[in-house]
Amino acid sequence: MKKILISGMALVAMAGMASATLIQETFNQTENTANEIAIPDGNPVGIANSLSVSGSGGGAIEDVSVNLDISGGYNGDLYGYLVFQPTGGGAASMDVLLNQIGTSGGNPFGSSGAGFNNITLSDSGVSSIHGATGVPTGTWKPDDGGQTLDATFATGGQAADGTWTLFLADLSAGGGTSELVSWGVNISVVPEPVTWSLLGFAGVLGMARFIAWRGRRVQGKI
Repeated sequence: MKKILISGMALVAMAGMASATLIQETFNQTENTANEIAIPDGNPVGIANSLSVSGSGGGAIEDVSVNLDISGGYNGDLYGYLVFQPTGGGAASMDVLLNQIGTSGGNPFGSSGAGFNNITLSDSGVSSIHGATGVPTGTWKPDDGGQTLDATFATGGQAADGTWTLFLADLSAGGGTSELVSWGVNISVVPEPVTWSLLGFAGVLGMARFIAWRGRRVQGKI
C-alpha cells in the first residue's frame, strides 16, 4: 500500500508540472502582396482583422504575445490595439499595442520609420516599442503605458477560445499609407487542473492494479 501511495503522489506531482500548450493563429498575406490590407492614411476608423481560436480544451491563458509585420507608411502615425472576445459571451478585454511610437512633447510627429519587420510584442521584451526608431525588428514590449498583455488577458482563469481582433489606424494624414502584411497571436494555455488530477488518479488506480497482479503472481510461485 505504501508503494501505491508513493507512486500516486509522483504521478500527481508530474501532472502538476505539465507544461503549457502553445496555440498560434496567424493572418498572412506575404505570398500575395496585392492583397495586403491598406491602413487608410489619416483615418481614425482604421481597419480590423480577426482570428478565431477554438479547441484550447478550456485551459486558462498563461501568456499572450503578438507578431506584427507592417510595410510602408509612417510609424509615428500608427495606433493599434488587440481585443479578445471570449466564446459564449462575457466581457471583452483590450490592450494597446502601438500608440504613435516616438511621439513626445518635443517630437509631435514621432518616428519616421516605414513599417515593422516581423516584430513580436510581448511582456518579455526589454524595451517599449514606443522608443523604437527606423524599421524595428525583434521583440518589444507593447506601447500600452505600463499595462501588460498577461495582466489584460491572463486573468481569472480565462480560457483562450474566442475571437482575437487586431485594430490598426493611421491618425495623421500625409505620412503615406501603411499596409498590414501579416499578424498573429501566440497564446500559452495551462491545462485544466481537474483534467490533470483525473489523469493522476487514473495512474494511481492503474499502479494499484499492477501491484496487486504482481502480488498474485509472486504468491502463485511460492
